[in-house]
Amino acid sequence: MTAEVQKDPGRGVAVVSVTVPLDRLDSLLAVLSLAGETVAGKTADGEMVFVPLSSVYYFETVDDRLFFCTERETYECPARLKQMEEELRDLPFARVSKTAVVNLERLASIRPEKNSRLTATLTNGERLTVNRQYVRSVKEKLGV
Repeated sequence: MTAEVQKDPGRGVAVVSVTVPLDRLDSLLAVLSLAGETVAGKTADGEMVFVPLSSVYYFETVDDRLFFCTERETYECPARLKQMEEELRDLPFARVSKTAVVNLERLASIRPEKNSRLTATLTNGERLTVNRQYVRSVKEKLGV
């Protein structure tokens, strides 16, 4: 991949020209779509923070409350999982179970398990189970 940048300080913009193999175009566009996107979350002490969506590893419902995890922190999210899944539909996120949606950009590996399931290992070392009803859609999003 190569990139060429032309800055126009007078207009306050830059034009970026990227040459990328066609089979990597969708992945590049998905990553670019995360730029500047944030998700609201509440810390354990009640402070509302805005976290870059690219920093989120996964969303998970526990006891009817939605949380999202970054590399080291967990935040409560004021949305429902189904609503979040809809908002993330065109981004590199995939439903992996009834209770979780994972950021595919934070995926280190997947491994087949018994009963047609997968184990997804994230770049922070955490593991999530991809239930069999979601395996096909996860593989399609990953292009495997």
